[in-house]
Amino acid sequence: MKKKVKFIATLLLVSLSLTSCNTEEIGDRIQEVVNNMLPNLWVTLMQLAIFLFVAILFIFLAYKPLKKKMQKRADYIENNIKDSENKKIEAEEKVEKAQQIIADSEKQAGELIKAAQKTAENKAQQFEKDLALTLEKQKRQAHKDIEAEREKMLKEAHEEIVDSAIAASKEILKRNITKEDNDKFIDDFVDKLTKGNN
Repeated sequence: MKKKVKFIATLLLVSLSLTSCNTEEIGDRIQEVVNNMLPNLWVTLMQLAIFLFVAILFIFLAYKPLKKKMQKRADYIENNIKDSENKKIEAEEKVEKAQQIIADSEKQAGELIKAAQKTAENKAQQFEKDLALTLEKQKRQAHKDIEAEREKMLKEAHEEIVDSAIAASKEILKRNITKEDNDKFIDDFVDKLTKGNN
């Protein structure tokens, strides 16, 4: 700040002195101003040497270690970023594989369910067919049993009728009946019974 004030003051003096015509005096004043503006050469060189020494000291003691640490930090961050990107890619691939597995599993489950439904339907149809066949067999067997029972009952009734007819005819005729007579009576009686039922 003092130098600026001196410089401004010197400029004012120079401008005032230029107004006077004494050139020698003006030259001395200019020389004095220039000398005051430039510092001592040795002091300047010493300040420059100290600055260079401090700059070199700063470079070797602070800047280079700091730069190395910053580079390590940058490398560490870059490696972490690359690892994160690789892990992200791997995770996306695993998610895609998992989704594919889920889709395949759902498809297989759907196919298994359809196959199970079809098998159940086939078994139900087969069971219905078997049941119908069993019922039909039982029905036929029942008809056969009924028919056999009817035949048996008719035969027994026929025999009872024959026995009763023979006994009655013996009583009525008081004589032995021949086989021919017996057959004729039976046939007539059965005909009458059959006509009576119709």
